[in-house]
Amino acid sequence: MKKSVFYFLHALVILFFVYQCISNLKSVSVYYKEPLSTAILDGVCVWGSILGLIYVSYWVFTPKYLVKKEYLKFIISTISIVFGFVLFINAAGFFISHILKVKTHTFDSGWVFGIAAGWAFFFGLVGTLLRLFIKWIQDSQYKAELEKQNLRSELSLLKNQINPHFLFNSLNNIDSLIDDTSPNASRALGKLSDIMRYMVYDSEKEFVPLQNEISYIKNYIDLQKLRIPNQEIIKLSINGDISQQQIAPMLFIPFVENAFKHSSMKDKPDNCIKIKFEIAEKKIRFHCYNTKKEIVKDESSGIGLENVKRRLELLYNDMHKLEISNSDKSFSVYLDINL
Repeated sequence: MKKSVFYFLHALVILFFVYQCISNLKSVSVYYKEPLSTAILDGVCVWGSILGLIYVSYWVFTPKYLVKKEYLKFIISTISIVFGFVLFINAAGFFISHILKVKTHTFDSGWVFGIAAGWAFFFGLVGTLLRLFIKWIQDSQYKAELEKQNLRSELSLLKNQINPHFLFNSLNNIDSLIDDTSPNASRALGKLSDIMRYMVYDSEKEFVPLQNEISYIKNYIDLQKLRIPNQEIIKLSINGDISQQQIAPMLFIPFVENAFKHSSMKDKPDNCIKIKFEIAEKKIRFHCYNTKKEIVKDESSGIGLENVKRRLELLYNDMHKLEISNSDKSFSVYLDINL
């Protein structure tokens, strides 16, 4: 959603309440013949609290509970805010009428206990509907942009998911293995076949099982090991159950590909590639770290880290956190995704 539209909708809400406050001043001071101070107190207590009620529902209860489908918590919070509003109006009425000794039409018992609860429910609903309407517009725009991006990049994605140099090097390594040990060659060809099958079929889906995505990464790493003399520098760890979660495909592989492409494979104590997954029921934490070559000739990185960042924004807009640290000697990625 454009910021101008976002601000316009909120400006309409605020202008409505400014109008109501001005009308309240006229109503109380002119028609009820009460002093201006009373009219101001009415406006601040009633319309100010209603505006606050709308935005509590908008900023807190709706995104925290309703959007996340925690319906019981949302119902409880709605009931709580209704009672809270009624209690506030009662307290304000008592303070104005008994402490300040000001007579005001707003805080009679019928309005306080009857209409106040209905107003609280209605304007709480206004805040909820406003939030859902804005989210609907944002989701529609994200979906349209994602579909547009997918149409543009579908062919290039299939061509570039695996670096062509890696593919040719893998085939050459497998060819040399066939002369020596056929079982190793057979396993390597099987892994390459699984990689290509996953790219062609699963990468076109919106979501895939997490275990399939990690299996794809494992096959990729195993094939990369064919060209590495000391395979001990590669560390892959997976903590947690990966059998239940669904994830958008090809989110992690660009970072893994980037690590192998730019890391130093020389057998030195400090050289390493570390890839780690920590999986919970509704959260995935991914970490990828690699030491870097002293001289980097090719600055490209597969399908591009910028493309991955954009996909994350479209698919997991406010449900992910990406941190990238790039120094002269190392490159590190931390990615948290809430499912």
